[in-house]
Amino acid sequence: MGFQSLPDERGRGVPLRRGKVVGGTSWVTRFAVRGSPADFDAWTRRGCARWGFDEVLPWFRRVETDQDFPGAPWHGGDGPMPVTRYRDVPDSAFAAAAMMACEGADIAIIDDLNRPGAVGVGRMPMTARDGVRVTTADAYLPIEATPAGLTVLADTIVSEIVVRAGAAQGVRLPDGRVLGAGLVVLCAGVYGSPAVLMRSGIGPAAHVSELGVPVVADLPGVGSNLADHPQVWLDPGYGRPAQQRPPLHLLASFRSSFCGPGQSPDLALWIADPSGDPVEAAIEVLLMTPASRGSGRLASADPSAPPLIRLPRLDTGSDYERLAEGLMRAREVAVQPELRAICDRPPTDLSTADRVRAWIGQERYSIPHTIGTCAMSDRPESGSVVDAHGKVHGIDRLAVVDASIIPLPPSGFSHIVAIMLAERLSSHLAHATTQPAWHMSPRSLAGTTEWLAFPQRSDHVGDLHPGWAELASRASGSWAPIRQRSSI
Repeated sequence: MGFQSLPDERGRGVPLRRGKVVGGTSWVTRFAVRGSPADFDAWTRRGCARWGFDEVLPWFRRVETDQDFPGAPWHGGDGPMPVTRYRDVPDSAFAAAAMMACEGADIAIIDDLNRPGAVGVGRMPMTARDGVRVTTADAYLPIEATPAGLTVLADTIVSEIVVRAGAAQGVRLPDGRVLGAGLVVLCAGVYGSPAVLMRSGIGPAAHVSELGVPVVADLPGVGSNLADHPQVWLDPGYGRPAQQRPPLHLLASFRSSFCGPGQSPDLALWIADPSGDPVEAAIEVLLMTPASRGSGRLASADPSAPPLIRLPRLDTGSDYERLAEGLMRAREVAVQPELRAICDRPPTDLSTADRVRAWIGQERYSIPHTIGTCAMSDRPESGSVVDAHGKVHGIDRLAVVDASIIPLPPSGFSHIVAIMLAERLSSHLAHATTQPAWHMSPRSLAGTTEWLAFPQRSDHVGDLHPGWAELASRASGSWAPIRQRSSI
């Protein structure tokens, strides 16, 4: 169950997945490509102090146990999330041909996509172990080690955050109950977090007012800056049987002609082993650093009403031209002799500019790797919602920690970036609760019932992080953990 986007210029609305379980969207994704160091250095230029690559690298290392490169200085060896490229699994015929075809199209073969500065094609790193997806719930809240002071209210929606005298006091549920808290950490995801804030009177003043909600803080950036990785696919013409094994995934990163020196690679090809019935094979083209933005707004103040989500379009800067350039690079890969030897049909016909435009117009879609609707920056005048510590501008005792605060689309995947961000900010917030800026009692967190970090049902990874569990107060309810097996 999820949401539906508003119709785009083609009249199409698309279903949007949400991870409404403990562990969020880590139940439906596992790809752990961090992105380029230049991504995070761009964060600092936008006002996210101490979020450059040198500052975030220790937290990426702290998150992971890299099973392939445990000794590399840019990888961790004892973190909660296992990362693997399944190097013990031989290449399939399709994967081997695709790798060589990428090399033939001047995309270098590399062994570690997460090596700082790496640009090229290699196996996708995944948060998995022995063929089983590892979610953030598995890694941080294993059933056998659930913190005694943690209670999760299942199937519970937050109506609003209770704010008095400029400080969050807790959350109100639809039945009218108020759960008091010294600190509220919102992690309802890219669609849910801005919705909760706007229902609480925190957001664009005009929009909040038209909903009949008293304005608590005029923050125009709430629900704005919705970014994604636009994608289009190319059919390489493969018509043979599916691979009789779990599919391997390759990612090939490269720079468009619009990229300047030192910028993050802005395009990628995602190539997976053929699978399904009927068999499907595709070379998917991703625009990793789009300029186009969408938004999330509310239809009403009713917490059960879905938000109005407008996904980004290819309507800003060079977004269309760069995606078209990526599509033509995908075709260059598809016509290499290694792939032609195992494909039975010609690849998608992109022989004219009109065909390219028509194909992109018909076939482009959202992955989605959405981020940004509560963007982080120390400059609220720029449209940001939280500062570099996750604290909501102008409201004490209130923070947001999820993918909604990622300020710019990464040239990697938002899954692992969100986990890194949660690891870092949860550590900071656990420490900050003893600092005067949060107006907290100096009593120890351990064993008290004063503190609450209340995650709503999330549509992204990172909810119920151990740092937040440390802050959780006792409340009535139950937790029904979920386990499922997933192929690599």
